[in-house]
Amino acid sequence: MSVLSPPLPPRRAWNSLVSGRRLATLIFLVIVLIGWQVYSSYMPPVLIPSPARVLHRFVDLWTDPRYLVYAWASLVHVIVSVAIAFTAGVGIALVGHYFSVFDLAIYGRLTPFLNSFSGLGWAFLALIWFGVNESAVIFATSVALLPFAIINAGAGLRELNREIIEMGLSFSRSSPRQIQRIILPMMFPYLFATIRLCFGIGFQIVLTAELLCGSSGLGTLMNIARQRFWTDMVLAVAALILIVVYVTDRILFDAIQRRLRKRYELL
Repeated sequence: MSVLSPPLPPRRAWNSLVSGRRLATLIFLVIVLIGWQVYSSYMPPVLIPSPARVLHRFVDLWTDPRYLVYAWASLVHVIVSVAIAFTAGVGIALVGHYFSVFDLAIYGRLTPFLNSFSGLGWAFLALIWFGVNESAVIFATSVALLPFAIINAGAGLRELNREIIEMGLSFSRSSPRQIQRIILPMMFPYLFATIRLCFGIGFQIVLTAELLCGSSGLGTLMNIARQRFWTDMVLAVAALILIVVYVTDRILFDAIQRRLRKRYELL
C-alpha cells in the first residue's frame, strides 16, 4: 500500500516551479550556445561569428568611449521621444475627456490612423522632411509611440472613480486644479504602464529610425557595421539593447510596479 506524500505549501510549490523554469532556461541557453559555437566553426565569421567574437565586441561596446557615445545617444533619443509622446498623448486624452465632441476624432480616427502607420513609414517621412539628424529620429519615434500613450491614458480616464471627481468639484471648479490634484494621481498606474510600454517599444523604433536617418546612436553604429561586414558588431548591439531593456524593465520598472500595487491595494 503506497503512502501519498502531503502536497507542498503554495509558496514552496511556486518556488519549485520558478526554480524548474530557471533550470530549463539555463539548459536551453547552454544548448543554443553550444550549437552556435559548433555551427560557427564551419562558417566564415562574416556570416556566423563565434560567441567569443561577439562577446569581445560586446565588451568593446561597454569599454570603448567611441562606442559608448553611440549607446548614450540612443538612450537620449528614447528618453526624449517617450517624454514627448507621453506628454502629447496624455494631453490629447484629456481633451477627449473634457470635450466629448472630440472623442470620435481622437479614438475613432486619429488613433487608428497612427496605429496603422508603421514606425518604418514615419522614419522614411522624417528622412524626407528633416534629413539625417537627431530631429528626424526623435520625430519618427515620438509619432510612432503616440497612439500607445493616447490609448493607455484614455483607458485610465474611463476608469476614474466618478464619485471622487464629483466630491472634488465641491471643493474647486478649477479644471487645472482638478487635473493636478485628483485626476493625475488616480491615473498614475495607467500613466506608469504607458511609460513602461513606450520605453520598451521605443528602443525598437529608435533603432530603425537611427538606421535610416540618424547621425548618431546604436542604429547608426549598426549601419556602419553593415557596410563594413562587422556581423559580430551587429549581434553585439542587438544583445546590448536586449539586455538594457530587460534589466531596466525587470529591476527599475518592476520595483516601482510593486510599490504601486501595494499602495493602491491599500486605498
